[in-house]
Amino acid sequence: MAAVSVVAELRFRDGQREKISVKVENNLCSLISGLHELNANVSQLLSKLVEREKTGACAEGEEDDEDSDEGDDEPQSSYLQPPAKRSKT
Repeated sequence: MAAVSVVAELRFRDGQREKISVKVENNLCSLISGLHELNANVSQLLSKLVEREKTGACAEGEEDDEDSDEGDDEPQSSYLQPPAKRSKT
């Protein structure tokens, strides 16, 4: 029987890709266990990446690029709010 694995791929901002895989057996219990292990591995990798970006180890100019389109008329999605409720008079 061929080996079965569960694979996740992380694509970084600079275009690099990193594959994370976990070998599993050909049954449901093993697949579920493999998914939990893959989830933990991906979470650990993303946590390390976030910490590295917080400390400034990544290029600092990346955040400035996102704000360069301030002249656009469209509001930022983080500023969108539902309309205020009207009071009955």
